[in-house]
Amino acid sequence: MVIRFAIGLSLALLGCPALSFAETDYTAELDMTYSQSNKRIRIDGKTATFRAGGAGLRLQADHDRYGMFYGKLGYGYSPKESASYSGTTLSGPAESLFYGAGYSYFYSLNHRYKLKFSSDYVEYDISGDLEGDVSGLPTVARLTSLMTTHDTVLALRYSINRDLHVTLGIGERKWSIEALAKGTIGDSIGATSEVAASGSDPISHIGIEFKVKNIPVRAFYSHSTLTADNAPVVHGLDIQILLHGF
Repeated sequence: MVIRFAIGLSLALLGCPALSFAETDYTAELDMTYSQSNKRIRIDGKTATFRAGGAGLRLQADHDRYGMFYGKLGYGYSPKESASYSGTTLSGPAESLFYGAGYSYFYSLNHRYKLKFSSDYVEYDISGDLEGDVSGLPTVARLTSLMTTHDTVLALRYSINRDLHVTLGIGERKWSIEALAKGTIGDSIGATSEVAASGSDPISHIGIEFKVKNIPVRAFYSHSTLTADNAPVVHGLDIQILLHGF
């Protein structure tokens, strides 16, 4: 459903009469995102990896009066995911599809300072085949995991010059994770393990905007602590590079 929403939002932005071409900049960007906790998230004695990311396409419409809207879709690969399964930890490679949408608005304080409000929602759909041992028996399991983040941030943006800007922001991150590992122990023993959790935690970020050979680049680092049993710290990095303006 979110994939259809993200794609539909992007198409709607390109055809919406209210966002006239005279006042709106339409762009396509390369979007790269990565988030990882410093340790596996633990809930009720079970653990799961809080790691996701990849690269994809971001379509956005930046209107002079109404702010900037965007939708994005991308793919990622992780060489090592892990999850609790029948009292042990299995690991292996996994693939992910991420999709999302968002909005941001700038309010000018003067020629150098702007306030920025942003709301960003992303879903990561992760799947992979994990392996390990349970009581000395070879074990394989299929991992499916859905991880969501919704960040709402208020930031101050400072323009050092026309092409270089720095942003500092704080806000709230709402997150959820649902992981299911279903497989076989030995030749015939079937077992299933599930982990589900959600929370709402403070988030802070710092960003920089610059140009490389006249191509705009934005990079943002975020930091938050999840309200899980072991309070893992999540580090995130988002990079957007302009591909085309129209």
